[in-house]
Amino acid sequence: MRRPALLREDVKMRYSLPVLALALGLAACGSTNDQAPAFRGGAGGDAAYGRGLQALDDGNIGQANEYFACAAQFGGGYEVAWYYAGTTALDLAEAGGPEAEAYREEGVYYLTTSGNAGWGASQAALARYYHDRGNAQEAVYWTMLYTNNVREMSLGLTRMGTGLIADIRDSVPAETFAEIQNRAVHFIPEAIPVGRPGEECNAAIQGNRETRSRRQRPAPQPPTSQPGSQRRQPGSPY
Repeated sequence: MRRPALLREDVKMRYSLPVLALALGLAACGSTNDQAPAFRGGAGGDAAYGRGLQALDDGNIGQANEYFACAAQFGGGYEVAWYYAGTTALDLAEAGGPEAEAYREEGVYYLTTSGNAGWGASQAALARYYHDRGNAQEAVYWTMLYTNNVREMSLGLTRMGTGLIADIRDSVPAETFAEIQNRAVHFIPEAIPVGRPGEECNAAIQGNRETRSRRQRPAPQPPTSQPGSQRRQPGSPY
């Protein structure tokens, strides 16, 4: 198992929350299946997710986004699909065009929902995203959640470099930092409920792309963070 990179002592101190509440809350996420759904070539969310990965490898971001959004409709257990649905949507938003803002909104929705469920890759992506857009408070908040994510630490995953963490840490004054820390301490993961895909998603799984609409977004839930945007970060999300 790859060992996590060591943080500078001051970085660790600033992001080690003063109580166990956050760590215990995020530890609950580690009790779920921490592996991405395997592509078995059959029907359902596994098939949609596997086709999304193939489209991503082929460089077809739009098609990948459709498949990942379809897999996300299956709900809990497919948090990695929510992550990819979010990052590919933000890639499409960065490309511009008349639907850029709609893609941006969807990207933040998918990442926020899975981040609130405790998915570390989504938390790290949101931290980078808000930092890039100059939303310092949200960047600090998601960085706190990510750097205290027990599942990520136990797997030795390091999605954010020490330099980036330090930059985000220094982007707010001490008083604001303490307020955000208090907010993070009270974080409780919100599990994504199991879902049932729509007809367009079923058609996509079966290979009938002509009857498939672009958006496969599940029923909206109010995000806990301000809408914003970020590009997909390369690499494995788990």
